[in-house]
Amino acid sequence: MSTKFIRKDPKFTFVSKQKVAVKIDIGDAIEKFLYTKRIEKRSGKTIKTYKQALDQFTKWYEETEQSAITSEGMREYIHYLSFEKAKWDDHPTNPTGDKGLTPRTVNNVIRILKIFFNYLKSEKLILHSPMDVMSYQTEAKDTFDVFTDEDVVALLSAPNQRVYTGLRDYAMMLTLCDTGLRIKELTNLRISDINFNLFQIVIRAETTKTNTTRVVPVSKLTAKVLERLISYMNVEDNDYLWLTQFGERYFGDSVAKMMKLYANRIKIKGPRVSPHTFRHYFAVKFLRNGGDPIALMRILGHTSITMTEKYVRYTKTDISEQHLNASPVMSLMDKGNEKKRGKTRFK
Repeated sequence: MSTKFIRKDPKFTFVSKQKVAVKIDIGDAIEKFLYTKRIEKRSGKTIKTYKQALDQFTKWYEETEQSAITSEGMREYIHYLSFEKAKWDDHPTNPTGDKGLTPRTVNNVIRILKIFFNYLKSEKLILHSPMDVMSYQTEAKDTFDVFTDEDVVALLSAPNQRVYTGLRDYAMMLTLCDTGLRIKELTNLRISDINFNLFQIVIRAETTKTNTTRVVPVSKLTAKVLERLISYMNVEDNDYLWLTQFGERYFGDSVAKMMKLYANRIKIKGPRVSPHTFRHYFAVKFLRNGGDPIALMRILGHTSITMTEKYVRYTKTDISEQHLNASPVMSLMDKGNEKKRGKTRFK
C-alpha cells in the first residue's frame, strides 16, 4: 500500500503502512527543511529553487482539493507539470508560453520532491515517501540554443552607446560573449575584480556555483569597452560594475528583461535570448575557433570535463574540416605534393 496524505487544512495527514496517522503542518515542514539546507551550506540559489518547487506543489495540492495524495496522486502532479502547466505562468517578466514543461524541468521538480520527502523520513516524521516509486523522465541529450553570429551582431548593435544605459547594455552583452560568465557571476562583479593590466576578471568564490574562485581572461577590446563604461560612472573600486541610471545595483532579472526588449526590437526569431544563451555561444565559438576543451572547462568553471563535453559534441559537426587540418597522415605524406602544386589558396 502506498503512503497517503489526507488533506485537512492547514495540515497534511501522513498515513503510514500501519495506518498510523501523523498530522504535519506542510508549511512548517518546508521551513524546517529549508533551514536545514541553509545549515548544510546550500547556495542561496539552491534554497530559492527548493522553495519555489515546494510552494508550487503545495499550491497545486490545495487548488485541486484532493481528499488524499498517494503515489498515484504524485504521478498526477507530474502529469500536470508535463502536459497541463503553462510555461512561465508564474514568472514576473516572461509571457505565458505553451503548455507542458520540459523533461529537464520536470526532473528537477521530481528530484526536489524526493529530497524533501526523504528529509521527512530522516526526521522520522513519515515512514515512507510517496516519491519512492517515481522515476525520472527521459531527456533529450545535450540540447541547447546557440546564437548565430548574425544574432549576436544584431544584439550588440541594438543599444544606443551614446547614453550610459546603452553603453552599459552593450558592455554587458560583450562581456558575456567574451567570457561565458553565468548571470550571477556577471551581476556580482565589482570594479576591483577587473585587472586591466593582465586582461583578466576574477570571479570571487561567493558568486560562483562551485564556491571556488577562478580567473577568466578577457580580450583587449572588451577591456577597453569596460574602461569606457567605468569612465562614465562616479564609482570606487569596491562598487559594483553594473548599475542603473540611478546608481543602484543592476540585477539578473533586469538583465534578462533588457535582452528581451532588444530581441523584440530587432525581431530575433531563433534561439531564446537570455544570458545563458550567450554562455552557450561563447563555448561553441571558443571550440570552433581552436580553443582547447580543458581551457574551456576552466574558463566556464566546470568541475569536470564531462560537463564541457556537450559543447565538444555539438561542435563535431565540423569534424571533417578539423580532420583535414589535423590529420597526421596528410601532414606526413602530402608534403611532396604540396611542393609540386603549391599551398592551397582556396578552401
